[in-house]
Amino acid sequence: MTKREQFKQALDGHHEWPCPYIHKFIVPADNFEQFKTLFSKEKLETKQSKTGKYISITMVSTMCSADHVMDVYEKAAEVPGLISL
Repeated sequence: MTKREQFKQALDGHHEWPCPYIHKFIVPADNFEQFKTLFSKEKLETKQSKTGKYISITMVSTMCSADHVMDVYEKAAEVPGLISL
């Protein structure tokens, strides 16, 4: 079983779709605009690090399936330096 299949199985085991899902990311401040562009329709809660080099992002979205959750992570991975939590 691949990691993707394991993650999907874990998501399906813990959630009943559709449901709100919390995504958390850390992105270099220089790349935050790229993140905002990718997720322009989402409500983002942000907090800048003490040094201003990074921004933590919390995004709560209604997800319809585990595949939808994984699609968000794959889309976010396009941003250089992004860390998914």
